[in-house]
Amino acid sequence: MKTIKLLYLLSCAVITLMVACTDEAAQVLTPEFSVDAQELVAGEEVTFRDESLGNPSKWNWYFEGGSPDSSILFSPKVTYETPGTYSVRLVVGRGSNSQTITRESFITVNHPSVITVDFTADKTIATNEDLITFTDLSVGYPTEWRWEFTPLEGAVITSSEQHPSLTFVPGIYTVKLTATNPNTSSSKTMTDYLTVIDKYSVAANFAAQARMTYAGGSIHFQDNSSGNATGWSWAFEGGTPATSGEQNPVVTYAAAGRYKVTLTSSNEINSSTITKKAYVSVIPAEELVLFYPFDGSSADAGPHGLNPDIISKGEVNILFNADTRYSGDSAEGRKAAQFMSADAGNYAILSVPETSYLDFQTSDFTVAFWVKVSPIMRNQAVYHHGSGPGARPDNENRQSWFRFQPASPYARFVIEQKGKSGNWVEYTEKSMADGTWHHYVCVYKEEAGRKNGYMYIDGVLKVSNLNKDIKTIDKTPYYIGCNYRITSGAFTPENFLNGYLDDYVLYKRALSDEEARDLYNY
Repeated sequence: MKTIKLLYLLSCAVITLMVACTDEAAQVLTPEFSVDAQELVAGEEVTFRDESLGNPSKWNWYFEGGSPDSSILFSPKVTYETPGTYSVRLVVGRGSNSQTITRESFITVNHPSVITVDFTADKTIATNEDLITFTDLSVGYPTEWRWEFTPLEGAVITSSEQHPSLTFVPGIYTVKLTATNPNTSSSKTMTDYLTVIDKYSVAANFAAQARMTYAGGSIHFQDNSSGNATGWSWAFEGGTPATSGEQNPVVTYAAAGRYKVTLTSSNEINSSTITKKAYVSVIPAEELVLFYPFDGSSADAGPHGLNPDIISKGEVNILFNADTRYSGDSAEGRKAAQFMSADAGNYAILSVPETSYLDFQTSDFTVAFWVKVSPIMRNQAVYHHGSGPGARPDNENRQSWFRFQPASPYARFVIEQKGKSGNWVEYTEKSMADGTWHHYVCVYKEEAGRKNGYMYIDGVLKVSNLNKDIKTIDKTPYYIGCNYRITSGAFTPENFLNGYLDDYVLYKRALSDEEARDLYNY
């Protein structure tokens, strides 16, 4: 019995030893890997996978030309940005053992089949002595470049450098870049892209940070002369100083009007003169409350800095860079506001800050503006000043407003107070919502203890409403772009403006007939 038991134990030991030897053989590290694509286009990403035998517990990948160029992950993702042929090396390890496999020329990265050509230059206006550097910005891994610089007159200049630096004789040049890789070619042409002038040439030109101000206000002029100007001689009609030798002077205008500006730019050899007539417009300053020229912003260009806030709902906004009524050279530096309100859920209006300057009570006043509105299906208000319906505990409206209407009366300038004889200045001849710029001056004026209302359209007195009761206008609120009322204690705007507004002016006095007509020409 003991003998059988001993034989059994010996058999088990032998079997255990054989299994152990078999397991040991299975643990030999044999590195191997795969990838989801060996041939790809520059910029593409591929995924590597370890397929090694021997149950490795650590990995060290090395990717020639790849990003990242190494990894310790089991299955890393790698991007190849540059065309070429690249090797991959994998070192696998378990404990103190490690094995390496290297695949030479394993990944092939091809050039794209599309090139998007683009370029820039460090200067596009230069003299004949300036070195101009062009930079290739093409996408698609080009390997060859052909630049062509074609003047209006003369021979074409070429270059095969990727980023050439060149000088040019005076002229205007069209620039063309053709970029090529082994798979494709593409071009881009920029017509009249480069202007080269003689070092000693000069062409006078100027601009201004603003072209409108009020009497007593200032204009900051900017020299925009091309060429090599070293001296400047300015002449300012109606300005102080009347002349200046500064490059970028600041000039004050004392009186309302339209004034020309002259600049002579010069160097030791040449000079050039430019005159811009009626370049500066100056509006009257007496009792000026606010002035919104809307030239790129809503900022108040008047003396009190009453910059309005935008009140909006929904996704609507107000743009302050819309095209104005001017065209050609006259449009230089001039923009308008574009109101795009749709309804009570989608609107944007301007709210003028509370200020004592708006405390008109029974004072005379004048409001003037340029406006362009397309044919309309609903009322559209330009402004609303004072307490609208529901705003006062006594429910007594004390307000003024202007709006367009789809039916006659087509335009209304209103001064309203409950229990007082109405002063509704109404234009009934034709719709002014015709998609054309028009100028309005609305005057509220006391004469002989009564109040008169006047409406000027495009410099002509069109409507008046005379001999009415004197009315009170509350100083707040003041909105541009809507009417409003208070409904169940809540602010409820209505009659939204959807159109263009420019050069909005408010005075706490009645402008004279001459002044009202002059505003149309400023």
